[in-house]
Amino acid sequence: LIGLIFIILQNMQTKKKIQQSFLSLLKGKEFTKISIKDITDSACINRGTFYLHYLDKYDLLEKVEEELLEGLRLHIASIDSEYKVEMVKQLQVAGFSMEVFRYIEMHVDQFIVLLSKNNTSGFHLRLKKFFVEQFEENYQTTEMSSIDPTIPTDYLSAFAASAILGLIEQWLSHTHRETPEEVAVLYLKILNFIKSV
Repeated sequence: LIGLIFIILQNMQTKKKIQQSFLSLLKGKEFTKISIKDITDSACINRGTFYLHYLDKYDLLEKVEEELLEGLRLHIASIDSEYKVEMVKQLQVAGFSMEVFRYIEMHVDQFIVLLSKNNTSGFHLRLKKFFVEQFEENYQTTEMSSIDPTIPTDYLSAFAASAILGLIEQWLSHTHRETPEEVAVLYLKILNFIKSV
């Protein structure tokens, strides 16, 4: 049993090393120009070890993106509904958006790299799709369902997803970023401004 646990931990550490090396390379080089040799050299492993964990670099990129989005989904799902309501009352911000910004801040380097021009996989589209799904999932269970029923849900969710994604990309482009709480307040102010126009 101890031997099995050791192997599992070793595999997890190797995968983490491969992912970190890959993301480090992606900071300064286009994905299409990164080779398996680049990744294995950077991670100080051989090709065989790489292929034990990933089919190719496309599989590696997909797994990195999937793990990041799954982590975000779990982070949002773990927020207690009463806590969400309390956050809205106390901070006058949407609890959902603040938790999104908090999660992104915890994984800021990964988001910056994956949303950069070097990543040609279309991660921003996957992130937008994620926000659309989250919006539609929560639509019926919140006060949002009282929004004008003549507005089709798909248009509403597309707008909401694009708005938060645009703000995230702008926020990440700043060297000195606002805190998640500050940017969530800013997000709410922008939405209120749009409503008043």
